[in-house]
Amino acid sequence: MDPTAILAGLRPGGRPRLVVWPDSDGAPASVALLSGSFDPVTNAHLELARAAREHADLAVLTYSVRTLPKEPGAAGPLLTEDERLRVLADVCAARPGLAVGLCSHGLLADQVAAATDRFPGARISVILGTDKLAQLFDPVWYEDREATLGALFAAADLRYAVRAGEDAAAALSAAAELGHAGRIGPLDVEPGIAAVSSRMVRALVRSGRDVAGLVPPEALDAVRAAARREAG
Repeated sequence: MDPTAILAGLRPGGRPRLVVWPDSDGAPASVALLSGSFDPVTNAHLELARAAREHADLAVLTYSVRTLPKEPGAAGPLLTEDERLRVLADVCAARPGLAVGLCSHGLLADQVAAATDRFPGARISVILGTDKLAQLFDPVWYEDREATLGALFAAADLRYAVRAGEDAAAALSAAAELGHAGRIGPLDVEPGIAAVSSRMVRALVRSGRDVAGLVPPEALDAVRAAARREAG
């Protein structure tokens, strides 16, 4: 399967679509979506996927062709899109129960809609850290937050991992106000591991640090090649 060709087909837009590979055997009863830029994929991503697999038959590491905008002044990507997808494919191939997902849309509500179409009848869950949990309930991302989140929680549960130095109190309060608190639960992930972000890894790489303990072995060659490319 050629991920570049898949991405080209997903970019025009329209109804949210999700392409997953390798295709799962049969029809999983439960699917967990873990969305990210994966620039690069980190050990935190894999720990979240591991914890998600305690509740789901399949964990889909989902890359969107339309990502949310980064903070003003943020540095550009470390890995190219092709490099990220190749590494993700290698990571998932080495770990049963994991698959790569390509989605046409970046908002989690749209990704849930796409997953519902792709896995009819499956129980869908969304996996994220407390930083993304706070973003999910931030009204700045929505024209109609109540309607969008209502559709998301009608179709999916949400499980979050607490990251070091963060808590979920504000987001859980907003969820309760909107009537969705019963659809949200914690994941058993050590906060220090959950705190390892792609942004952190990029910063360390660009400062000349080795990140062998922060990314899976399948990512190391690509990360080191990118470091040499930027240095040269």
